[in-house]
Amino acid sequence: MRKLFQHIRIEALLFLVFAALIWFVMTVSATTLERQYTINFTADASVVDAFWMQDSTIAALVTVQSKGLSALFMRQFNGVDLSFSANNALRANSKGLFMLPTDLSRILTERFGGDYNFSFSSQADTFYFSTSALVTRSVPLSFETENIQLPEGYRWITPPSIVPAEILITGPEWAIPDGPLVIDLPESEWKGRIRETSSLRELGRQLTQSVNKVVITAQSDLWVEDRFATQVTWEGHTHEVQIWLSGPFTFLKPTKWEANLNVALHAVEEGVGLDVDSENPHVTVLSYSPKILVHSQ
Repeated sequence: MRKLFQHIRIEALLFLVFAALIWFVMTVSATTLERQYTINFTADASVVDAFWMQDSTIAALVTVQSKGLSALFMRQFNGVDLSFSANNALRANSKGLFMLPTDLSRILTERFGGDYNFSFSSQADTFYFSTSALVTRSVPLSFETENIQLPEGYRWITPPSIVPAEILITGPEWAIPDGPLVIDLPESEWKGRIRETSSLRELGRQLTQSVNKVVITAQSDLWVEDRFATQVTWEGHTHEVQIWLSGPFTFLKPTKWEANLNVALHAVEEGVGLDVDSENPHVTVLSYSPKILVHSQ
């Protein structure tokens, strides 16, 4: 008999627990809870339309409404911080970048689901983010030649130069460099005619540039001194002329050196004079003989 009473007591207890649970669920399901929270919306730094926006946060007073079991989890909105992509959510007008309450509600729904309703103090509210208008400016390029070494005995025929000499940079005005953009050239030994491409360093997410690479060109050569012989004809007679030159090896090859000179005859008091001048700024006439080709009788 005692076992029967114990069994009845357990069943009664389970019935009471079950009934209480049913009452609780039905009561909660019929309850609507509404509370206000300050929610922070943070957009990532990016370029949107004609504006640059840094990592920016707006705080909005949001009324959250829920019914049923979801209302038990309303505390999750207390001090919540939501991050989102600016490119996919922001609107733009002449004043800058902004969002409407419907945009913020969409972000909240995507994060917390459809069991909550979100409303704002006014559906006409406009939430502006801190932005800077984009401008485009031409910035000159400069470079240092400290890392470029010439082999022993070499000199520049054409010093290093870069193309383009300037680039267009677009971004907020405060972020665009005021002076030339300095290019760091890699260490190298420049021997002969060389054309190299160098990448420009990235200027940051807030700036875009018209080109990412520049071309560096220059020509160097071994400087030599040499003596050459040529002939000059005057009144049917051929005269030997010795010329001593200094300059790039490329220009003083046996088949090319004469193309860099101008040999002329002129009358002088002593007879017929000889002039030898360089027509190449890199070739120097050190000496020549004879100075007087034909002496007066």
